[in-house]
Amino acid sequence: MVMRHIYTFLILLLLLVLSPAFSISAQLKAVPDRTRVGLEESFNLELRADGSLDGDPDLSLLEQDFELLGRSQSSQMQIINGDFSRTTVWSLTLMPRSAGRKEIPALCVGSDCSKPIKIEVLPAGQSNTLAGANDLLLEVVTKPEKVWVQSQVLYKIRLLTRLNFLQASLSDPEPFGSEAVVQKLGEDRNYETVRDGLRYRVVERDYLIFPQQSGQLKIPPARFTAQVAEGGRGRFDPFNQRIRQIRRSSEEISIEVLPAPESEGRSWLPARELQLQDDWQKPPQLTVGEPATRTITLSAIGVPSAQLPALKIDVPDSFRSYPDQPKREDQFKENGVLGVLQEKLAIVPTRPGILRLPEIKIDWWNLDDERWHQARLPALDVEVLPATNQPAVTTTPPALPQEPLQQEEKSKTEIPTSPIPEGHGFWPWLSMALGAGWILTLLFIVKKKLAQRKQENKQEQQEERTDLNVARKRLDQALSLNNPTQVRSAMLDWGATLFPEQRPGNLEELAALCGEPLKQKLELFSRSLYSRDKKDWDSRGLRTAVREVQQKVTNPEKDKKLPPLYPH
Repeated sequence: MVMRHIYTFLILLLLLVLSPAFSISAQLKAVPDRTRVGLEESFNLELRADGSLDGDPDLSLLEQDFELLGRSQSSQMQIINGDFSRTTVWSLTLMPRSAGRKEIPALCVGSDCSKPIKIEVLPAGQSNTLAGANDLLLEVVTKPEKVWVQSQVLYKIRLLTRLNFLQASLSDPEPFGSEAVVQKLGEDRNYETVRDGLRYRVVERDYLIFPQQSGQLKIPPARFTAQVAEGGRGRFDPFNQRIRQIRRSSEEISIEVLPAPESEGRSWLPARELQLQDDWQKPPQLTVGEPATRTITLSAIGVPSAQLPALKIDVPDSFRSYPDQPKREDQFKENGVLGVLQEKLAIVPTRPGILRLPEIKIDWWNLDDERWHQARLPALDVEVLPATNQPAVTTTPPALPQEPLQQEEKSKTEIPTSPIPEGHGFWPWLSMALGAGWILTLLFIVKKKLAQRKQENKQEQQEERTDLNVARKRLDQALSLNNPTQVRSAMLDWGATLFPEQRPGNLEELAALCGEPLKQKLELFSRSLYSRDKKDWDSRGLRTAVREVQQKVTNPEKDKKLPPLYPH
């Protein structure tokens, strides 16, 4: 009973001691780590409250001039000689939104408020005068300055730093104003350099940009964001390391994209350098009926392999040809992309003699001297030997009528024949029966082979028709979206499926195969795609013309008119 009264007395005494401390109102004080900052650098602000609190501070007033990147809270309580004290600290990471003289407004918790603080924010160009501002540099380089449609632009981002990052991110280029294809060039390169007496670690990243339309191509500023650990730690939380966030931005880049010049029927192919190579530099000796493989390689600097047109390899009637699927490859070099197109062709000669393979040529636009050039492989004369089981075909003139002496010599060389016996016996009939059985067996095998081949052809036609329908469906979807780039890609896929032997590599080749009215529609579409003056193109008319061409190629018999029933 006595112990119970003692416990009650101690609790009342403790409440009497602590009650004055709890009744003391909090005092708010805002303390920035510096009052002169750069536009692209963050700074820390500590909001300290000594005493009891009735809530959290209202930070919405900061959002007008500053971006709140981080927020943390810590508390500390002490009892010294019976005096109770409590301290609460909010650590804020702020990034200025614009340059100029700014003010951190009074921040309040209930009725307690801090005092306003003046902050000077230097512009991005002037922030280099701050101590440590040159520890991080961001540079962007583009070349060439003059660009033709579908030619490559080399976009290089170079980051120089003397800092150790906790986290870092670098934005990718996203061109606008003109449709373009962006492709990263290889892996990042890391090395060290010395600039203005300071040693930097350098990270370089390259991109290739291919503008698909003429006009003004704009590349927004590259943006780099990183977090850096400060040297000291928080005054009120020794385990909470200070983190400073840094941003760097480059300038916006604008590039004029020139339209394709007059082609005079040539396919548009801009390149720095183009080579056409043939593995038959010295033509081999061929034999009738025996296949030989010819490999032709087209390589172009500054052109992706998907943009290289299919080669027109004409084969005369004295050969049978079996083309292989073209092989495309992109090789990334320091000065851009090297597109490689390799086509293999199996050639089978059908007669002996000296036969000629025609020349191969391709037109291309040289970006250095801005002129049309032509790469060509000269015609080849190939010696073809007769087959081993056939006599050689000679070109000697016909023999003159033989004289009596020649006839006499010929008669001397004739081999006398033995007289045929009168009785044939059993063996001739057996030979005739075996021969008839062999002929019937051969006819049965041929008939079975023909039926099998017919079934295989029917399956191949069904598969080709299925692939054609899929390509046609993709083309209809692209036409419905009215996207020129998607329409061009889908149109070429449809043309390659419809004409598997020719495999047109560009719209000009496809137009030549289709004829009117699709040819006129494709020419109008090509001018709209590549010219500076954008012209409207008829997607509905293009869809109708595509349907007519596919119907004509897949069902040619339906386009033929029936003959009159009673011809006059």
